[in-house]
Amino acid sequence: MTATGTQPAPAGLAFAMPGDWLTILIPRKQADAARLADRVTAARPGLAARRAAVEHMLRSLIEACTGLDVLGAYTTILDVQGGPLPATLVASVRPMGSQTLDDIARDMTGDDEDIIAPASVRIFDLPAGRTVRVERFRQWARSSLDRRLASMVVQYVTEIPGTGGVVLLTFATPAVALADQLRQVFHQIACTVRFDGLDQPP
Repeated sequence: MTATGTQPAPAGLAFAMPGDWLTILIPRKQADAARLADRVTAARPGLAARRAAVEHMLRSLIEACTGLDVLGAYTTILDVQGGPLPATLVASVRPMGSQTLDDIARDMTGDDEDIIAPASVRIFDLPAGRTVRVERFRQWARSSLDRRLASMVVQYVTEIPGTGGVVLLTFATPAVALADQLRQVFHQIACTVRFDGLDQPP
C-alpha cells in the first residue's frame, strides 16, 4: 500500500505498509473512532469482546495525531495479554536547514527526562539513501487516556534528494515485550521508502 495522508506528500514519496496496518485519516472526528474500531474487530475477530477498549485506545490516538503536523498516521492492534495495544507509525517531513543527518540524530538523542534507557543510534544505507535510526524507551506520565507508562519509540530519518528536507518515520508502541519482533517489522517498512522520479543513490 502506498502511503497516503491528508496533506500532500513530497513528490514521489511512497512506502509500503503491511496489510494489517490501518490508515488513520487526519484530521478526523471522534465519531470516526467507532467506525475504525469496527474495522479492527472485523479484521481481528479475537478482539470483538474487547471492542470498547479498542475504541478507547483509538480515540486517544486520534487526539494525539490531530495535534501534529504529519503526512499520515497508521496503526495496527496487537492482541497481547492485558489488553489490546497499538503499534503506530507517524510519517512527517521536516526541513534540514543547515543540519546534517548526524546533527539531526544528535538532536533526537539529547537530554530528555522521559528517556529510561540510553538511546541506540545506527546508520544504514537503505534503498532510499543514507538513513539514521534512533531507538529510545520513554517513560510517559500517567494519564486518564493511557494507563501504560513505558513505550518503545523508533525513528528513521532519510534525506529527500534535492529538496533540503528529510522524511521522518516515527514508530511507537507500549508493547515493549514484543520489541524484538516489532524492530524487524519497523525496519522492513523503512526499507520500502522510495522517492519516485527523484535521483536515488546508486
